Amino acid sequence: MTSSGPHLFQPSPSPQSQPNQSSGRFEPPGHSLALSRRALLLAGAVAAAGTAFPTARPATAGTTDDQFAQMRAQWRRLWVAEEDYDPTDPAIAALLSRLTTEAEQFWSTMDRSDGRTYLWEDAQLDVNLSFAISVSFHRLRQMALAWATRGTGLFGNAELLADVVAGYDWMVANYYREDGEIIGNWYEWQISGPQVFNDGVALLYDRLTADQVDAYTRAVAHYTPEPFGTAANRVLTSNVVVGWGTLAGNADAVQSGVDGLAPVFQYVTRGDGFYPDGSFIQHGIYPYAGSYGASILDALVPVLAIVANSPWQVDVSVAYAWLRDAYDPVIWRGALMDMVSGRTISRYDEGEHFHGHYVLQAALGLLASAPPDQEAWLRSVLKEWLVSDTFDDPTPWRNIPIVLAARRLAADESVRPRGELVLSKVFHYQDRIVHRRPDWALGIAMSSTRIGRYESINDENLKGWFTADGATYLYAYDSGRMVNGFWPTIDPYRIPGTTVDVRSRELGEGGNQAAPTAWAGGACLAGRFTAGGMDTAVHGGSLTLRKSWMCFDDEVVALGAGITAHDGLRIETIVENRRLSDPGDEVVRVNGQQPVPSLGSSATVDNARWLHIEQTGGYVFPEPVRLHLLREARTGKWSDISHHPVWAKDDQLTANYLTAWLDHGVDPSDDTYAYVLLPTASAEETQRYSDQPGTTVVANTASVQAARALAAGVLCANLWGPGEASIVSSTGGVSVVVEEGDTELAIALADPTHLATTLEVGVAVTGTAVISADPGITVTSLDPVRVSVDFTGTAGATLTVRLTYVPLTVAEVRARLDALHATGQVTTGAYRSLDRQLTAVEEATTRGRPARPLVRAFRRTVVAHPGVSESAVRTLDDLAQRLFARVPA
Repeated sequence: MTSSGPHLFQPSPSPQSQPNQSSGRFEPPGHSLALSRRALLLAGAVAAAGTAFPTARPATAGTTDDQFAQMRAQWRRLWVAEEDYDPTDPAIAALLSRLTTEAEQFWSTMDRSDGRTYLWEDAQLDVNLSFAISVSFHRLRQMALAWATRGTGLFGNAELLADVVAGYDWMVANYYREDGEIIGNWYEWQISGPQVFNDGVALLYDRLTADQVDAYTRAVAHYTPEPFGTAANRVLTSNVVVGWGTLAGNADAVQSGVDGLAPVFQYVTRGDGFYPDGSFIQHGIYPYAGSYGASILDALVPVLAIVANSPWQVDVSVAYAWLRDAYDPVIWRGALMDMVSGRTISRYDEGEHFHGHYVLQAALGLLASAPPDQEAWLRSVLKEWLVSDTFDDPTPWRNIPIVLAARRLAADESVRPRGELVLSKVFHYQDRIVHRRPDWALGIAMSSTRIGRYESINDENLKGWFTADGATYLYAYDSGRMVNGFWPTIDPYRIPGTTVDVRSRELGEGGNQAAPTAWAGGACLAGRFTAGGMDTAVHGGSLTLRKSWMCFDDEVVALGAGITAHDGLRIETIVENRRLSDPGDEVVRVNGQQPVPSLGSSATVDNARWLHIEQTGGYVFPEPVRLHLLREARTGKWSDISHHPVWAKDDQLTANYLTAWLDHGVDPSDDTYAYVLLPTASAEETQRYSDQPGTTVVANTASVQAARALAAGVLCANLWGPGEASIVSSTGGVSVVVEEGDTELAIALADPTHLATTLEVGVAVTGTAVISADPGITVTSLDPVRVSVDFTGTAGATLTVRLTYVPLTVAEVRARLDALHATGQVTTGAYRSLDRQLTAVEEATTRGRPARPLVRAFRRTVVAHPGVSESAVRTLDDLAQRLFARVPA
């Protein structure tokens, strides 16, 4: 029971889901895989399952032959549409043509001779090992599907039917015997092979004899007698068992397969599986929602369809929570973000849209069994995924029932697309952050002692060195920037958002391991604002630093501090490495000039205040920087990043890029950087933001990193240990977001190390009452606000407390100014200037007139006037920042 799309995954090669170097994905059409030698015989693998061989048997009491016939019919309807459809419809015609061509190719190359020793020359068991199992069954299934599908050139072809059935007979008599041994990769014998074998038998069931069905199901039951493994592998083996049980009329097998799903429906807090926050982990430490996680959804759909309205009907309400929490945040206009797809980013025939469409297909299947409280939401979301993907049509490669389901949904005028998801979310179990706004999204990929840098098994993803070292993946304008050869052509040493030591690296260096530092994650307030951070130690050298991303309404402030190294290497921070259009002629401006006008040009710009890339957005530097730029056409091959025989494609690819970076020099000590991302902003908006920024950097040191969104009145901070930032103080390391509203104060707190127990956090305002507090937070004082936080067991999750409070007023700022004047920290001359400006702010506020420009002027005077001491500047400027949101715009 598999999806109509190609099989996605190179699986782990052991039933306990531990990676090694074997191949486990069956071959897509058109590939061949010739291995040089026979792998070790895993003779004891099946016996190790510890289950006696289950024979096919009649249905048990209470389950009739009619019940199994209904289940088989439901299964067949997943593949063959019973409703009328127009074979000349362009989308359906393309699918029919492709299926016909594929089946004809397989049929024409099939060895049909009497004394054959294989079905296909490129799928011989003694040469190609387990590959011969999965690919042979895959090809037979596609031939069976072409025979069964109305509108193909092979529909109802008796000769084709006879050859497919003869092929199945030959397989169970020779390669896939019920007394056989596993050779090569267990996955192709126990999951990918039998999945498509079961599908083919279901399609042909009414044309098979009872003895044939018995022989086929006994063979599958020999290799996969019961469900095993974790997470994706658990669901896939359950799928296989339900399949052969349904075909055999074996109620015990169906029950075993359904029962095998139970562990997967439970959220986990360690190891493989779905986590309560929407994270999905496979192979212990890698985010894999885009591949292994998607295979769970895909494998569930046929199981649910088969057992619907039977004694084994399954309640999978948790699957709809997975769609909401794990997938909706990371699917942007049909593309599923690569940062949760692990090593599959190095596969030429997969990518963000492939994975997004794969999940869409599974979700359309789940829609049929959605409970009433989920159906309306799911329809709206799926319609959004369908209509928003203007880069790649998600329907042509689906099977006909899925195409028809998508068409019905798209045509249903009662269902409105959800619209762009606006959300800020920390996946605290998988070290990922997503920050989405109506026209753009930013993904941030981190690693820690809990989450690996990148997976590089099976000779795949060989240059994933920095893909989770604080990498920032920007989605804006279109969803096609990271497909069609992105990963083979981007400079792997300059991944956006990362800080790196400039040296060559070995293929796979630093992969398949966790990072050495614990801090990765952040606090998120109300799904709107996030303070994210990562304690970074670059693999293989001495480079260390601390990174923060303060995610606000229209911008993200990126901060780096404590940048230190002592290896004699140059250190760079990659502000952006943006794929350009095929012409590569997007206008790039720095301070209004065009320093890199064409491909092949490079420049170094001193005193850069802002950068703008057409069809991307702006980047503002709070303090002028020396900015390095390169516009280039880059070439590469998929075989540069994957040596796996299936995906090591040697075609030369070319793509254009604009790279911008900061040079910290050789062996920097405690260096910093700061820039503000303004996705989709125009050049004019970027320049205006540079002149009148909407955010301010409150602190950027190795101890404290903080920034404030002025209009929102929101402070985001990472206190890396005991310390303070503006009005926030803490007795230990904490991520914090504070929103000063008109009448309410909201505080969000998180422990990105997952190690803290209790600490005290103070906010220097006067509270009046507690509105709400998450478990773990105790308000110990209202004036000033102080809370005790117990992070035990939170695993990096955010805890929030809300209070009513006394908001900042002009009068309070004036009182502080008076006190500073009285102590001599503000001279009389400076005091008079600042007092006049405060009076103007007060009058404008009283009359409801725009006062924020006056607050900006007050801040400029505070910073520039020689009569204001350094400590008074910090105090008054911080007050003015906070006041900005409290006065009329």
